[in-house]
Amino acid sequence: MSKITVIGGARQQITANALDQIMAEQENEGEIFASFSGTGHNIAENLGRIGADVAFVSAAGDDFSGRALRQEMEKAGVDTRFLRLEEGQRTAARIEVLNIIGDPQMIMNDEKIYGCITKETVDEAEELLNASEFVCVDGSLSEEVLQHLTETVKAPLFLDPHREEDAEKVRDFIGAFDMIKPNRGEASVLCGKEIFSEEQLKEAGKWFADQGVKRIFITMSGGGVYYKEGDSEGILRPNEMLPMQNERGAGDAFSAAVLDGAIRGMTIEQLAAYGMKAAEITLECKAAVNPAMSREKMDSGE
Repeated sequence: MSKITVIGGARQQITANALDQIMAEQENEGEIFASFSGTGHNIAENLGRIGADVAFVSAAGDDFSGRALRQEMEKAGVDTRFLRLEEGQRTAARIEVLNIIGDPQMIMNDEKIYGCITKETVDEAEELLNASEFVCVDGSLSEEVLQHLTETVKAPLFLDPHREEDAEKVRDFIGAFDMIKPNRGEASVLCGKEIFSEEQLKEAGKWFADQGVKRIFITMSGGGVYYKEGDSEGILRPNEMLPMQNERGAGDAFSAAVLDGAIRGMTIEQLAAYGMKAAEITLECKAAVNPAMSREKMDSGE
């Protein structure tokens, strides 16, 4: 059985970067980049690439994209026995069109397949989930499935909320998670408090701890992170301006590193630093998961 099991979404990602001003109803020159992403996918693949013992529970279409997704994850070292390829369904996809300065001009999502990740999916994987040392939960799952996971899984649960709209799903039972990693916006939705200052970060951390969350990480734009476990808390900031090839996936890499570090017995402060190292590596690459991610790169002083 795997030490870490990730349950969540996976999708094909197509990003088109415009090379000039975008003109409606005309052909536009650009650079088009295809990869796989999704919070659950990114966390699981990063874990596989750094050599962690990881399994992925999800659903994709029984199509070209779904089969390629499974093959890529297996190559990265992820156990995909519970990545179901659903006949007659499309693999989730996201298309982003970015303007000349890199801001989104249009985003289109097709994530209907996520509805195939059901309570029955959880029950089928129950033995795997309960034998894991940690189960990582992606907030893109339905509220029904998220709640079922908290009621079914005996292993410690880690939550990455996925996005602000999804964070709301777990607000009433956030204390069921042993460890959480929201960004600042997601944390604000979860605790119902504005978070702009260091004092407000600490107030949010106390609120989560009062609900029963044992280890809390709140990531911030620019690469910083607030962390708290018991009486230990602090804010870690990068020493220098980070590269920004692509902000997608940096938070997911952080989550993967925290899970790997927790298995390895790191302290809360070490986990925060280890997570930031993974985020920095991811920011060097345009893909949501940097193919250069490895145990050697993570443990090096570079």
